[in-house]
Amino acid sequence: MDDDCAASACVRSLAGYLRANPQACDTAEGIRRWWFDSELEVDMEQLQDALDWMKRRGVIEESLAADGRRRYRRLAGDAQLAALLRAGRSD
Repeated sequence: MDDDCAASACVRSLAGYLRANPQACDTAEGIRRWWFDSELEVDMEQLQDALDWMKRRGVIEESLAADGRRRYRRLAGDAQLAALLRAGRSD
């Protein structure tokens, strides 16, 4: 699987999770551990790239918690998430 394909799969998986769990909020480590199906292996670099890509496009937002860790949560509506599920990631 090449990087673009892996990144698209990561973005689609995140979009699906956020659509099903609109109140979800977690750190990158928590997202990697809990938000992905066991069949999809995502390393932290791929995940961070996908989170950064989604953040730049207004799909998610990043906040700094009192403990100093960055947390991510949904910002996009259902229509934008549905479009990501259909198309994946296109830079």
